[in-house]
Amino acid sequence: MYSTQQSVPRTETQRSTQVSDVSQQSKSGDFFVNNLIYEQPKALSLAVNRTYNKQYFQRSDYQGGKQTTMICDWNTGTSYINAANSYLSFELRVVGGTANFASGSAVNLLNEIRIRSRSGTELDRLQNLNLWSRQTSLYTRSNEHLQTVGSVEGFGDQRSGPNDPPYLQDGQYVKFCIPLERLSLFFKPIKHQLIPPQLASGLHIEIVLEDFRTALFQKTGTVTGYDLKSLEFNLDCVELTDDTQRALNMESASDGLEYAYERIFSATTQQPSLQTNVSQQIRKAVSQACFVTSMAISQADYIDITKDSMASIQFNFQNFQYRLGSLYFPNQAINAATDGREAFIISQEVYDKLKHPNMPGSVKLTNFINGEGILSASFEKDTSLNLSGLPINNSRVLELNCEFASVLEPLEIVSFLQYCSVARSFIDNTAVAI
Repeated sequence: MYSTQQSVPRTETQRSTQVSDVSQQSKSGDFFVNNLIYEQPKALSLAVNRTYNKQYFQRSDYQGGKQTTMICDWNTGTSYINAANSYLSFELRVVGGTANFASGSAVNLLNEIRIRSRSGTELDRLQNLNLWSRQTSLYTRSNEHLQTVGSVEGFGDQRSGPNDPPYLQDGQYVKFCIPLERLSLFFKPIKHQLIPPQLASGLHIEIVLEDFRTALFQKTGTVTGYDLKSLEFNLDCVELTDDTQRALNMESASDGLEYAYERIFSATTQQPSLQTNVSQQIRKAVSQACFVTSMAISQADYIDITKDSMASIQFNFQNFQYRLGSLYFPNQAINAATDGREAFIISQEVYDKLKHPNMPGSVKLTNFINGEGILSASFEKDTSLNLSGLPINNSRVLELNCEFASVLEPLEIVSFLQYCSVARSFIDNTAVAI
């Protein structure tokens, strides 16, 4: 008995065995070879190339001085910049003697930085850059880190002018490399993303140099100035795949690429001698203030090349408290604070060293009292989440109220307010919100 079902004859179909380059317009971008279906392999990385790119300043050398401004315009094209691996390098020589940087680094030479996009939008402006960078490095980086990575930045083993050798000598150039995040928190984005080309290309950076009497600690001879040459930004540039670039360009054209980072506002108040009470208002309107730190420095020592100009005075605050609107930090003022212990533990909490004991800073209690002491307060509402700060405006002014045990010479009270900022980059312009 035969089956009524007819068999379907096999038909051999001739197909090309040559693999063509098929564009992946969608996830079903497959191609056929020898009657079999092959799937286009996905890229293992979004990057197709990575290299260091040098960006040069408008002049090849500069003579150090308070009014000298160094200017650099980035020409990075379509590259994405990994700021975490990028750095500023230059060669330095002193004139007329030998010197070092005392408790600071080569950032002592830099007084102010201004960063603008190619459309002219101001992205960051930081005054007293050298004071802020030294303070942040000491409170966030361990002693071992400062002695290893920090050595190429100019930190000494002892971080003391009298105790460290004079590694700057008359007529001899020494090269230093400074990571970009030591210059501005613009180069340390909150979400650790790369700087997009819409923001990086055409970036305009101005750096104002510091007076040699403030930047250097004289060891021998008579230092009369300093010179810089071979200034350049060394940028870690990444080229992304075409598909990734297309998607990011479409996002930039419609909603803009969001680049979140923190900024620093510096406020300075003159404190006359024999006046012990301080009331300093930090007038900056921001939507999310993270924390504030304050330090007292000697006006005379700040322009004395034989003194550590970056150091605070001996810690002798009798009491202190910050006020933000109707809120007080801490809630009860710290009294009898001349021993520095409560101020020290609050500073460790502000820099997250109590929550992360395995990542200590390099400030000891003895150093805190003798040249590295600060007042501080955190405005984060949540101890486990960042970006939960408090707003500051005309009706909620931030104020520091403190009292010295004694003031024997004119002082300067320098406060640094750290707050959040967001830059939104479009194809042809950049908008910044704070």
